[in-house]
Parts: sequence; C-alpha cells; structure tokens
Amino acid sequence: MTKSAIKPLALIVGVGDATGKAVCTELASHYRLAMVARSTKVIDPLAASLTQAKAYPCDVTNRDAWVSTLKEIRAEMGLPDYILVNTEGGGWGDYTQIAIADFSNSFEVNVVSLLLLIQTLFPDTKTKTQLSHNCRIVISSSPAAYLSIPLFLGIAPSRAAQRVLAETLDTAINDVDFCILSIDGAIDEPNMRKAYPQKDNDFFIKPTAIAKHIRELFEDQTFDRNAKISTSSN
Repeated sequence: MTKSAIKPLALIVGVGDATGKAVCTELASHYRLAMVARSTKVIDPLAASLTQAKAYPCDVTNRDAWVSTLKEIRAEMGLPDYILVNTEGGGWGDYTQIAIADFSNSFEVNVVSLLLLIQTLFPDTKTKTQLSHNCRIVISSSPAAYLSIPLFLGIAPSRAAQRVLAETLDTAINDVDFCILSIDGAIDEPNMRKAYPQKDNDFFIKPTAIAKHIRELFEDQTFDRNAKISTSSN
C-alpha cells in the first residue's frame, strides 16, 4: 500500500458498548482505528470484526500506563489524524452526597488524561505534526461543561475544566484543533433506559446518530469549536 493510500488514523478514547462502539463502526470503512477502553469486553471483539482496527486496553487514570499506551499507539500506528475523547467521570447527587474520591477521579478522567494525551502526542507546539491536515479532536461532553446547576455539581467542575483546557490548547498548538460536542439528552443505552423507564423511544439520543455527527465533524470543511446534538436533532 502506498503512503497516499493509507487510511487516516482515528484514535477513539473511551470505547463503551454505546457511543464508542457506534463511532468505531461508523468510521471503520474509511479510517484505521486505535481503540482505547479500560476493559477488553468491547474493543477486543471490535478489533476482530473491523478491518485495520486495534485494541489498546488502558485505564486513563493510570498516568504511567496512559502515557505508555499513547506512545505505543504512535509507534505502531502513527500520529492520529482524528481523535475522539469519549471518557466520562463524575458523580450525581447534591453537594452533601458527592463522594470526594469520585469528584477527584472526575478530574483525572476528564482533565488530566486529556493534558497527558496532548503532551505525549504533540510535545512541540511549534513543530508541524507531519499530518496532511490539522489534527481534529472532538471531546464528547454535555451541557454540564457550560451550565452550573445543582444537578450537575458532581460533573460540571471537571467538564468545565476540560472545556477550558481544550479551548486554551486550541490557541496554543499549531495544527491541532478542538471541538466540544455537547450531547444534550439521554443516550440510548441500558443505564439510561433504567433511569427513565417511562420514556418512549424518541426521548433517547441514538448512539448511531451521535456517531454520524462525529464523523461529520471530522470530515466537514468547517470544524466547529462548539457543537451540539440533542433529541430534537437526533
């Protein structure tokens, strides 16, 4: 295969059985895939069923392991052309109920791991990344990144910090562009179905719709810094 014929590489961080799996399936025909998840439960079968896809099990809160995994991906597959950060960390409840360990972990998952990703893959802010175009990074987020309401207390601080970090890095690094994708609604997956048992099918945002939206963000001529998908746009 000639260099020009090599498919672009998409790094998908946080591949679960809903959105992450749908994104990998959506991208598989046109991208090589590096898939990261804490468990091999989803990424191993995907790697076996999709062409040019490889599983990299890693807990992004293990800083040393995360850096090593990123270096391994770059050595084996090259520098990603596209990145989806689909990690989630946080807790629910009012301020008296939020466990400090969960609160702290949300910053490890949403903020620290993102900075480590950038420091490892793009260590020089002035050197060209040697890609055919800017690397596009989509961060799967929620209205909690923008709204400070009691319901979001366990997740909003780290989501807001993640957004601010991404927006700051967007201006600091050549050839790397960031987008915050706010998923405004309940994703159609088992836990959400249990949380809203009385809701009908149209209430839930389908993972396939999110996956198509992410592919559009990767491929559209204009790369929005702030994007949104909701039930009404599903």
